[in-house]
Amino acid sequence: MDHRVEEVLGLGATPAEIAEILDVALLMSGTLSAKSVRHAYAVMEQLGGGK
Repeated sequence: MDHRVEEVLGLGATPAEIAEILDVALLMSGTLSAKSVRHAYAVMEQLGGGK
């Protein structure tokens, strides 16, 4: 997850675009994806792209 978030930020995705993708993933997968989504947000925040 860390690498993917870093990769898409490096390719020019905005934090808002990543957040939208993560929100859709959470809606589609429910609680199964919650841990991964929280981790992705934490990684984005660490890399300076967080909310």
